[in-house]
Amino acid sequence: MQITVNNQPMAVEPPISVEALLQQLNHLEKGVALAVNSKIISRSRWASYLLSDGDNITLIKATAGG
Repeated sequence: MQITVNNQPMAVEPPISVEALLQQLNHLEKGVALAVNSKIISRSRWASYLLSDGDNITLIKATAGG
């Protein structure tokens, strides 16, 4: 199925959870937030939230600095 991650098209094999996608992308570290189709998905739901064909995922990584 086709999804978009931070405006980049990506093909993945369904079914795939948010957590499995982030494992594939090496983005499971702390300080990462995620939205699917502009809706924030809480970290507690990542393992059970299944992605659908055409989903638009936005990854946001907190950075330190001033």
